Amino acid sequence: MNILFLSKDYPPHLIGGVGVYISEISKLLARMGHNVYVITKGEDVSLEYTDNGVHIYRVKPKRLKIWDNLRTKIGGILERLEYSLAVSEKIAELLKYFSIDIVETCEARAEGFWYYLFRKNPPLIIKLHTPETVAFKLDHTPQTLDYYLIKLLEEFWLNKAAQKIGLSEEVVKLTARHFSMKIKNIPLVPNPIDIELFKPSYVGNDKDELIILYVGRLEFRKGVHTLIRAFCYVQEQLPEAKLTFIGADCGMKSYLLNKTCQLEHPENVTFMEHIPRNNLIEYYQKSTICVVPSIWENYPYVCLEAMACGKPVIASDIGGLKTIITNRVNGFLVPPGSSKSLSEAIVLLLEDKRLRQTLGSNARKSIEQNYAPEKIAQKTLNIYQDILKKK
Repeated sequence: MNILFLSKDYPPHLIGGVGVYISEISKLLARMGHNVYVITKGEDVSLEYTDNGVHIYRVKPKRLKIWDNLRTKIGGILERLEYSLAVSEKIAELLKYFSIDIVETCEARAEGFWYYLFRKNPPLIIKLHTPETVAFKLDHTPQTLDYYLIKLLEEFWLNKAAQKIGLSEEVVKLTARHFSMKIKNIPLVPNPIDIELFKPSYVGNDKDELIILYVGRLEFRKGVHTLIRAFCYVQEQLPEAKLTFIGADCGMKSYLLNKTCQLEHPENVTFMEHIPRNNLIEYYQKSTICVVPSIWENYPYVCLEAMACGKPVIASDIGGLKTIITNRVNGFLVPPGSSKSLSEAIVLLLEDKRLRQTLGSNARKSIEQNYAPEKIAQKTLNIYQDILKKK
C-alpha cells in the first residue's frame, strides 16, 4: 500500500503529539513493507530524503500577496492557507510519480486544503487529535475574526474526510460539540509507542531523590499552574521533594518562576527547555513519579512514555487519560484544576515506595498489552483497507 501522511510537525522539529504519532506510525508501516511518504514543513528550503524507510518531503510555505494591515488581523488563517498551498502542490507532484492509496492527517491546520478543495481522491483519513480552536479556547486565546476563520477551516477539513478515526471517545464527543456536527460510530485507534525504546530502568537515580517530573509545553491548557500550586503543599510536608519541568515556554514560565520564588526551597524546582524525545528516556527513568495535570488532553504521549518506563503517573481525570489510566491500578486520576487533590496524590506516592512499584509495574504491563506498535499499525491498516474497498 502507498500511504501519504501530512504533518507540519515531524522530527527533529516537534511541537506536540501529532508529530510524534506520525513519526511512530510511518516508520512502523514502512517496516511492514508499505511505501510511506510524509509531507512536512521545511524551515528555509525544501528537502527530500529518506528516514528509516520513510520518504520525507519538507516544503517551504508560500507567501500570498496580502496587505500588511489585513495580514495583522487574520495572520493565523493566512499562515495556514499559505502552508497548505505548498503542501497541496507537493501532493499533486507526488501523484504524478506514485499511486497514493490513502492520505492521513489530523483535523488541525487543514494541511491539504487547496488540493482537496474540489477533489475526493486519494481518500482522506482524518485522525482526531484535538481541534486547534479547542486548544485556543482552553488557553484563553481571544476569539477574534482570525479564530472564527480558523474554526471554519477546521470544520471544512473535517467534512472532507472519507473516514474519521478517533483516539478516544472523549475527543470524538468534544469535536462533535465544538462544531455542532454528528460524528458517530467511528473507529477508535490509540497511539502506538515504541516499547523497546521506552522501557524501565531499575538503576534509579544516584541519590534516591524524590523527583516529580512534568514533560510538556508550559501553557495554561497543560495545567502547569495547578502543578506549581500543588508543589507548594507538597514541599510543606516533604521539603526534600524536587520538581522538574521539561518543555518550551508557551506563556506560563514567568508565572511559574514567580510561584517558585515564593517557595521555601526554590532551588528544588528546575526548568529545562525542550529535550529531544530519545533523550527524555533518561529523565523518565530517573524520576520518582510523573504528573500530567492538564485541563484537557486527548491521548498524550507523555503519559504513555512514562508508563512504558514503568513510572506511576498522576493525571487529570479527563479526555483520553481516563482511557489510559485505571485509577489506583496503573496510575492515579485526580480532578483537573484541583491543586489540593493533586498534592495529596503526590505526597501519597512519594511516601509509599511499595505503592509506586505496584503502579509502575502495572503501568508497564498495560502499555505492553494495549499499545504494542504492531497491533495498532494493523488496526490502522484494516481501516485503510476498508476505505479502499468502498471506492
